[in-house]
Amino acid sequence: MKKRKNKNKILSRLLSVVGFLLIFLGFGFICFKIYHNYSIKQLENNSIQEFFNIQEDSFDNTNNETENKQEIPSTPKSSYNYIAVLEIPKINLKRGLLSIDDKNNNINKNVAILKKSDMPDVENGLLVLASHSGSANISYFRHLNKLEISDQVYIYYKNIKYIYEVTSNERQDKTGNITISKKEDETNLILTTCDPVNKNKQVIITTKLIDKMPY
Repeated sequence: MKKRKNKNKILSRLLSVVGFLLIFLGFGFICFKIYHNYSIKQLENNSIQEFFNIQEDSFDNTNNETENKQEIPSTPKSSYNYIAVLEIPKINLKRGLLSIDDKNNNINKNVAILKKSDMPDVENGLLVLASHSGSANISYFRHLNKLEISDQVYIYYKNIKYIYEVTSNERQDKTGNITISKKEDETNLILTTCDPVNKNKQVIITTKLIDKMPY
């Protein structure tokens, strides 16, 4: 009887130790996940800031190169070289865009520019952007379905801010392709993602260019 009690005590202690270790590991994993997500967000923000800094530098006509080298502090480089920035104030989204041929230009990492898209400076062109919806870190279009007619979307590209206005918010069957109706005399931006409410549908936001200005 005494041996059985001792065994029960040892087993109870082992279970307590295992339970404590599991809690500790779980807490450590959560902390690592939070830190990892924060680091990724900081890199993304740094990439966007670098984009605007590069655009600003292209307008700098100062000839005193020595003075410039002394004034510019060294900053760590981020992981992406954005060629443009997408901003949607309505849903508090600001994301960089990569070149179509960049290996990271895909919806599993970024807001992706779809093949055969035109950049904003192409008159009467069509730019199509896609991203995930949902709750993952890469679900940049999770609130895209909230856009309404007349909401504005901005693209910053080659020192020009292109201002688009939402003209339609529609749903199409999720087949891997989307149908786009485009007027020949409009410059359009299409935003698309899976419908967060109906997984069999695709959200299609159509916008048209209404203005542009230097930034």
